[in-house]
Amino acid sequence: MTALRLPVLPSTAPLNPLADELQKVTAHEDAAHQKRNWVRLSYDCNNRCTFCLDSHAHNGTMRDDREIRVQIIEGRRKGAERLILSGGEPTMHPRFLDYIALGRRAGYPWIQTVTNGRMFSYPEFLNAALRNGLNEITFSLHGHTPKLHDALVGTPGAFAQEVAGLKAALATGQVVISVDVVINKMNVRHLPEMLETFLEWGVREFDLLQVIPFGNAWTDARDHLFYDLEDPTIVASIRRALELAKRPDVHIWLNRFPPPHAEGFEELIQDPYKLNDEVRGRREEYDRYLSIGQKLMCRQPERCQYCYLQGLCDTLDEVIDARKAPHVDEIHVPHVLPTLGTLPSARLASVEARHLAAAAPLLDRLSAQEVRLHLDDYRGLADALEGDRLRGKRLVQAVAANPAQMNELLSLEVPFEVVVLLTQDTAPAILALPEIPPRLVLHQPNYELVTEARASDIDLRAFFRSLPRPVPVENVAPCLTLESPSRELSPRPTVLDTATLADDGRIHMASYTKRYILQNFYTKSLRCKECIYTSTCRGMHITWVRAHGYAPLEPIRG
Repeated sequence: MTALRLPVLPSTAPLNPLADELQKVTAHEDAAHQKRNWVRLSYDCNNRCTFCLDSHAHNGTMRDDREIRVQIIEGRRKGAERLILSGGEPTMHPRFLDYIALGRRAGYPWIQTVTNGRMFSYPEFLNAALRNGLNEITFSLHGHTPKLHDALVGTPGAFAQEVAGLKAALATGQVVISVDVVINKMNVRHLPEMLETFLEWGVREFDLLQVIPFGNAWTDARDHLFYDLEDPTIVASIRRALELAKRPDVHIWLNRFPPPHAEGFEELIQDPYKLNDEVRGRREEYDRYLSIGQKLMCRQPERCQYCYLQGLCDTLDEVIDARKAPHVDEIHVPHVLPTLGTLPSARLASVEARHLAAAAPLLDRLSAQEVRLHLDDYRGLADALEGDRLRGKRLVQAVAANPAQMNELLSLEVPFEVVVLLTQDTAPAILALPEIPPRLVLHQPNYELVTEARASDIDLRAFFRSLPRPVPVENVAPCLTLESPSRELSPRPTVLDTATLADDGRIHMASYTKRYILQNFYTKSLRCKECIYTSTCRGMHITWVRAHGYAPLEPIRG
């Protein structure tokens, strides 16, 4: 992932676990959202890892020098703060040291490399890298013994050489050291011992990457790499390893690890923002799928079950179908519409805008019978309504983000529902209403950041316990709403979100990924399999779970 520079508490400092955890969450979030420029240097590697996801690209060549220099300089011009030199094996490029220096001259505040580390066992190479401005080395180390590591990387002697480089880099005190571990069937039971060994050497930052079904990993070697995440001995091993993250000076990142299997360690679940990097890494494949309909070669049920991108790809298929359809249940328009292309007709148009004047041209372009309105400013709405009609479409819902909007919308004697976003601001105002209006609907917002969720969210179960009567609820799992009916159990409508489209009306993969994270990335506890609603409930948004954990999700039994 990316290393952090947090103050290390002295051994005599009083422990404050909550403060330590909050500090880590905030720092991890800032690091995850830092703008990076990943620059591949080589299409070769001097290891032959059994799980290498990049093996299909290895042709024994180095990337063109001019292309690399342009990418380094352009990345900085576009605002990248971190330069990451990667491969293949980046240190094999004969100009590796020059690219570090170029990154420094270009103005990158932080320069990092991800490597098998073997070249750093040569003192002159290590010292030159540090002189040129290298800030961080991420060593890919997959075992704590020569036997285990060398078997996984397919190279006798690799462990000894890499460990020599790692210890030499640690000894300088001039560079941040982190360790990548690809978790697989051969090393997962040794994971606690591995991390404890690396800690003894002085490493404090770890990225634990779940093995995924690409490259070498999805060959005959797969039977030796993919493992049962529900095996009790494996569960115990992983949990022992993750317990180390509770130390204030230890930082662990989970990468591509299935969120439900991280219950109890939800703060370690990979920031969903990282999906953007995953998609950029497979940009050409997704572009071919969207432009000419060429299916991703990896889209096979047997493989998809092991892939962190399964939900993103499944939902992409649904979005493609919705974009092709002449009619959808709902078209969601956050602020803009594409200039080109014909949009499908819809029963409901859900329009977000700053004010009514900005919403009007959007409504006029849409072929829909009903409207859900979400404005920052509702001034003029009463005058614009003709009965229950707004610009010829029936207003069925309006969203209130604060108490003032809630009261303003409820005061209008028009039979549309007032959907109030549940926050720490609105919850007291709802409970203070003299009576619960029949038009009221409650909606749990989704957030991009854990810090936003923690600052805004309420204790849902306690809130619904305080309501004087049941109220319809959106975006909340039924186990949290008590007697209030969750609309999450209704058949899910076919939705086209125009924020996923480019200006020419075609699906844009980067935009789609961003909207998938915010609108469609949901997760459930493994315990939810026991719930009577397990087939219809999608759980809670990933950021809500990362902020509040899986524990509140209690299965409802018949």
